[in-house]
Amino acid sequence: MASVWTPRAGFKLLFINGGLFFHSTCVVLAQFLSTWVAFLAPSFYLRYISFTMRMWSQGLIGIVQLFAPSPLVITLDSSCSGENVFKRDSNGNVVGLSFPKRIIVTANHQIYADWLYIWCVSYLASAHGAMKIVLKDSLKNLPIYGMGMQYFDFIFLRRKLADDKDTIQDNLKRSKKAGQPMWLLLFPEGTVISKKMRNRSEAYAKKNDLKDNQYTLLPRSTGLRLSTEALDDSVEWLYDMTLGYSGVGPNDIPEDVYTIQGIFFFGKSPKKVHVHIRRFAVKTIPKEEEAYAKWVQERWVEKDELMSHFYTHGSFPSQENQTAEIPIRLRRPFLELLQVYVCILPYIPLTIMAWPAIKQYCKKYF
Repeated sequence: MASVWTPRAGFKLLFINGGLFFHSTCVVLAQFLSTWVAFLAPSFYLRYISFTMRMWSQGLIGIVQLFAPSPLVITLDSSCSGENVFKRDSNGNVVGLSFPKRIIVTANHQIYADWLYIWCVSYLASAHGAMKIVLKDSLKNLPIYGMGMQYFDFIFLRRKLADDKDTIQDNLKRSKKAGQPMWLLLFPEGTVISKKMRNRSEAYAKKNDLKDNQYTLLPRSTGLRLSTEALDDSVEWLYDMTLGYSGVGPNDIPEDVYTIQGIFFFGKSPKKVHVHIRRFAVKTIPKEEEAYAKWVQERWVEKDELMSHFYTHGSFPSQENQTAEIPIRLRRPFLELLQVYVCILPYIPLTIMAWPAIKQYCKKYF
């Protein structure tokens, strides 16, 4: 059923888009001030850019909290100890998560908002300033957002292996050398599930004598293999996340149920976002290309079985003390949303000093 635009939905559209664009502009201005530091103190520059990423993502999480409040249901398998991953307050309530500083994150791709909810998971681990995302090359040309993403040193791909191989490896080798915290997020399926992509996945399975999955697309392993190869021993663990959304049935196309537009403008957000987490030691993953591809395929068969369980029971399989429901909300909203405005205060004296020249220029040419 198509959503109907109402004054309320229109207000949300203007407020969210306008607010996020303004917030992003302030973050980019804060980043621009630090450009010269990259040459004099590169380590400090990287930490500052990570800080600007935290500021930007806090604005995003604030929007989720205000307009699409969906709690995260985190389920750990036996490879992850709840005692080590879950952070609890004095009352025993889970209030955060703990992960190594540098990890690779893989996930199934259900809806276009998947990356957003994984970023919310990283916020719970205080790693929301360490995200590294793979994007289409054209997105770096977006006004404001594209510049910010380039400062974040995201990976932009042209979907041509000859070009992209060097792009991936050069970017990740920089990360390895710097040693800064990192959550490298990869979606091996490449895109979200749709009728068209489901047919492509089925055709690919037949061509390569594979069994097609029912609830996920067949993964491609090339990008992940290049990433683990480039990062080498700088990353010890690969964390595999499986996302499931309450309200999506086994025969539904998830993106048809929860679009970004529907989630934020029409109040059609999932009641709960389920995230199943397991981990693998990177050193145990085969390095030879064919064996690596087979290893990834096997993990996705397991992931499909997890999704089957989710659609049958409404949750992922869990053991005692291995599941926690955590709301998506800022810890210190006032401080976290206003930090960026403190960072752009240097523009005030700069503007005052430049004002006479600006007035003279305007008089001369306008």
